[in-house]
Amino acid sequence: MKIIRQSSEDEMLNKKKIIIICSKNKAKNDAVSSVMQQYFEDMEILSLQTNSGVSETPVGDEEGITGCMNRIKDALNQNENGNLYVAMEGILSETTYGTFLCGWTVIYNKNENEYYYGCSSKVKVPNEIIEKTDKNKRLSDVVAEFVGSTGDEVSLIGTNGMLTNGAYTRTDEFMDSVLCAISSKYKKLQRWIYEK
Repeated sequence: MKIIRQSSEDEMLNKKKIIIICSKNKAKNDAVSSVMQQYFEDMEILSLQTNSGVSETPVGDEEGITGCMNRIKDALNQNENGNLYVAMEGILSETTYGTFLCGWTVIYNKNENEYYYGCSSKVKVPNEIIEKTDKNKRLSDVVAEFVGSTGDEVSLIGTNGMLTNGAYTRTDEFMDSVLCAISSKYKKLQRWIYEK
């Protein structure tokens, strides 16, 4: 079996991209950087502190996506020089089987006036935590209290990381959602094809 490295059809589109992340959060920035380097050879990443305009702990897809859209608008007001604007929101998703935690990403392609959407996998949140959570409280603070930790410790791996014993961290969550969003438009830089 030999492996052939094949260039993506989109390699010609890989002019320098200015990517603006609508957050200073380390997990979100790490996620975007990790995913985008698979898609663009020449890029510059900038981070802006933005306002989501939604609850501290958004509930439901609509509120999560709205928060992302608000962050993009805020980022555009601060800096209009980006090509791609990446906004992320962690949300709670309520079902009859319990409440789940996941992350949404919305990417705005300013050059083409297009939006791309992606969502991560979901992790079930124990009922004891949900009972202590409200829209004005950050979920990570409630989780920190529940597990006897600090908000700073929880922020390192996120609520997901705490609930999965480090197996699926907040960075992993947003890598998933960013990947789902960006891949709806762009192909990875390289593909590996296996031949017998």
